[in-house]
Amino acid sequence: MTKVLFVYLILIVILISGCSEQAVEDGIVPAEDNTVMINHFVFEPQELVVDTGTTVIWKHNDNVAHTIVSQGLFESEALKRGGEFAFTFSEKGEYTYYCSIHPSMIGKIIVK
Repeated sequence: MTKVLFVYLILIVILISGCSEQAVEDGIVPAEDNTVMINHFVFEPQELVVDTGTTVIWKHNDNVAHTIVSQGLFESEALKRGGEFAFTFSEKGEYTYYCSIHPSMIGKIIVK
């Protein structure tokens, strides 16, 4: 009985570790602090809270071009895979942004 439980436990550990490695293999790169990843037509995280004076970096990890646009505040060039865009938020507020190529892609930066 204990051998069976031990085998099940080992299988569970192997499956869990394989899932986290699979995400990296699929091209999904986890986000870092103050970083928004562009993966599979989604900004991740979709909402980010930062302090005043913080520079947010968008890192493009998708297979098609995307932009980052916040009306009247900033507009990136079309980024390809591996490209980055950075903006420093100097005032408190909520800033929505989107991809001008794929307008359904939206995100928000909340500056405290």
